Amino acid sequence: MKRTTAAIMASMITGASLLRARRHASTGAVGVVGTRLQTWIPPAPRSALTRLVAAMWASPVTLAGLLAGAGSATRPRFVDGIVLFAPARGITGLLIRRRGFTAAGLGHVVIALEEPSASLLAHELAHVRQAERLGPFMAPAYLALLAVHGYRHHPMERAARLAAERHATRR
Repeated sequence: MKRTTAAIMASMITGASLLRARRHASTGAVGVVGTRLQTWIPPAPRSALTRLVAAMWASPVTLAGLLAGAGSATRPRFVDGIVLFAPARGITGLLIRRRGFTAAGLGHVVIALEEPSASLLAHELAHVRQAERLGPFMAPAYLALLAVHGYRHHPMERAARLAAERHATRR
């Protein structure tokens, strides 16, 4: 009984500390960066040279995406300049489903549970463009912002949702 009470108290203290840290961080440099990132939807590279440089810069994240895609039990195909694994099954599909996501983007790879809609593809392409700019720093930046803001208020997710909304209103 004492161990259970101690575990509950430790969880409460940890949760309170995390909330306080999130509030504090959102007012500091991470908050300023997060505010700017929530509307950051980089355009696609225009020339063949900039597409090549962007692909090389994002290649570490893309390699992780290809490894994850290999566990999706789905044949990859090329769509809009990305490698798409859909519908994802296998261990990767199970992990995406358990996290409550519809799709996941890693570099130039998108893994989707079902055939992606146009707006979902626009959302994931925003992440592809972000990965082209951040390259190997994409994962650490994404995870740091996730720790501070959570998924729902994550600045890069907000930007991707904005890209999907803009795509839907253009139709």
